Amino acid sequence: MDYDSLIAAVRKESDALVAAVAAGPVSAPVPTCDGWTVADLATHVGDFCGFWSHVLCEGSGRPNTPFPDPPSGDALAGWITVVSDTLADLLAATPADTEVWTWFEPDRTAGFVARRCAHELAVHRYDAQSARGSSEPIAAELAVDGVNEILDALVTARGRTGQGSGRILALRSSDAGVEWAVTLGPDHLKVQRDADALLEESALIVTGTASDLELTLYDRPTLSPVDINGDATVIDEWHREFTF
Repeated sequence: MDYDSLIAAVRKESDALVAAVAAGPVSAPVPTCDGWTVADLATHVGDFCGFWSHVLCEGSGRPNTPFPDPPSGDALAGWITVVSDTLADLLAATPADTEVWTWFEPDRTAGFVARRCAHELAVHRYDAQSARGSSEPIAAELAVDGVNEILDALVTARGRTGQGSGRILALRSSDAGVEWAVTLGPDHLKVQRDADALLEESALIVTGTASDLELTLYDRPTLSPVDINGDATVIDEWHREFTF
């Protein structure tokens, strides 16, 4: 996805997340985030937006934007509106190739920040909606990029467990026409795309919408059935290797 599309996703997902936070008591549990209430989720998202806003300010030479402490109760929705709008406005005002701090050494630009924020907000929007019983899928284009972000960048956020079996997990999107084959090695994850030849070698093939594939990788319940063909324990192995 291009930079402008990612910024548009930040705005769209933020707005939907705010609506979900405002739709009921913030004391409600979030089924997809064990032990969290809506208030916990809202505070996490607001802190996330504030953190990356300051990263953008520092990288572009702007003074840090004010970041108010999170309020309690129903005021949380308004607080997230302010901090997420600030983040989106800063992204829009910062060229994609601006050098900024990131934890991902191969890409230390505002483009990485936009991508990371779009996907964090999309998944947590889904989480917030799950607390209200009405989660919506992640848009297909965004979900495909979200799977790519997981496989390109997020898997590097921590080391491997050393317990990878070498088996192949294949992912096939039923709505976007994209395939991935992920080899779960003991000290690495090897990713190949559109790799038809590897499908026969895969220990598990998971077929579903791009949204449901991304949710599966994030260990979230899917919104529609996915087809599981092969050894389902490969998914358990994936979740041992990837927790973000």
